Amino acid sequence: MALIRHDVDLWSAQSELAWQAGLVPIPIRMTVIRIADGRLLLHSPIELTPELRAELDALGPVGFITVPYAHGRFAEAAAKAWPAAELLAAARIPGGRESLPFRGAVADDPPEAWAGRIESHLVRGFRLFETVFFHVPTRTLVITDLAFHVQRASTGFARFFFRANGMWRSFGPSRVIRRLTVSDKGAFRASIDRICQWDFERILPAHGDVLERGGPAALRAAWRL
Repeated sequence: MALIRHDVDLWSAQSELAWQAGLVPIPIRMTVIRIADGRLLLHSPIELTPELRAELDALGPVGFITVPYAHGRFAEAAAKAWPAAELLAAARIPGGRESLPFRGAVADDPPEAWAGRIESHLVRGFRLFETVFFHVPTRTLVITDLAFHVQRASTGFARFFFRANGMWRSFGPSRVIRRLTVSDKGAFRASIDRICQWDFERILPAHGDVLERGGPAALRAAWRL
């Protein structure tokens, strides 16, 4: 596990997570952004190895840790590693009971230190409470479960599962997410339109390979909009 540099002040690291009762190893990505004051934002933390922590510490102090819905398995370990960092939920879950001591939600109140460099948008009409992030300097969109881009599988069963669920070697949502997570089609379409107004080219998904070109068109095509 090592950091991959995608652009100026933009990195990510990947690992595998045992999914579907441990039967399906799925790739997961943590995105790392360095803001203007030199602090780092860790989005969707993955398992923290000594080597990964050393790489991160070499880049700058960790100032923010953002945790998307259903992606919090390693957030507590990251918060303990960098106790001075602001631990932020990507979105506030209505009626939810949070086990982590979040200091707020990005969707409600983005940190002032991000101004001009990181923008965010809570996807409306989407049951996964996803907040997407736009890194302005590198024209990069950071997403969680809005779309997958799985190109490799470490087991034959995982490959079979990804293919059966519409996740294999294509950019888009899984069949389950497409069918079950859109609660308001009009609001969801308006959110996708809003996101695609940003001037992004690259997409960093939480699951799968980076999409380097044609981000807005790929996102619309993924949801057939």
